[in-house]
Amino acid sequence: MPPLSAIDLACLVESTEASAYADLMQAAPSDFGVDVDSSEDGVLLSAPCVDALLFNRMVGLGLRRPATRDAVHKAVERLHATGVRNFGIQLSPTATPADTADWIGAAGLERRDNWTKVYRPATPEPTVPTELRLERAAANLADRFAAVACMGFAMPPALAPWFAASVGRPGWYHYLAWADDEPVAVAAMFVRDHVGWLGVAATLPAHRRRGAQGALMVRRIHDGLALGCRWFVTETGQDRPDKPNPSFHNMRRAGFVVAYDRPNFMLPR
Repeated sequence: MPPLSAIDLACLVESTEASAYADLMQAAPSDFGVDVDSSEDGVLLSAPCVDALLFNRMVGLGLRRPATRDAVHKAVERLHATGVRNFGIQLSPTATPADTADWIGAAGLERRDNWTKVYRPATPEPTVPTELRLERAAANLADRFAAVACMGFAMPPALAPWFAASVGRPGWYHYLAWADDEPVAVAAMFVRDHVGWLGVAATLPAHRRRGAQGALMVRRIHDGLALGCRWFVTETGQDRPDKPNPSFHNMRRAGFVVAYDRPNFMLPR
């Protein structure tokens, strides 16, 4: 497979993530007030029911077409209007024009930290041993998947119907890791246009360091290859000497390589 240009790589990793989150958010019950706005300027995600960057952000700005000062200000205004505090714009290093970061700053956001975007081609998956039992989660396990996801992410149990509603949606593949008869970890994969996005990965605190997420990552790659995926994409918080990130090391062991570190522009603390 020929190497990707910088812009093609950015479009691959950004559009795949944006598509997965857009579909996940469209699964939310209507009373959650979740909204997705996809345009040539990027994908704007908003969820006033949860004050977290994960669900309140703009992805892909300046990739499909050059960003404008007006587009930046409109995005920030719309995110402000949700009433959440933890929202942001995530800017790919390949976004144009170079002034975009300055416009984001002028709109009141500052560079906070980075998420690392990673990808891998459709090469055979490695082996990651675990004593846990892995299982595809069908609709009858939606509630158990959702309960573990909420507890693993330390999110309110009220969000469980949202996670449960995504199980069984076209393009989605959900997984549980079991310790005996107890589900202790979850993960999901979204497949579109021969690309698999890996996410919604959480483990109950008492069962971490048992290889659940490494094994779930390998299982998803295995299944994605069988589905015809040509690429896999995911992201995580940047691994730093002062703040190690086990998820990043799981990704590297599974064959992912770094596309780039993507900054988060957010309100001042």
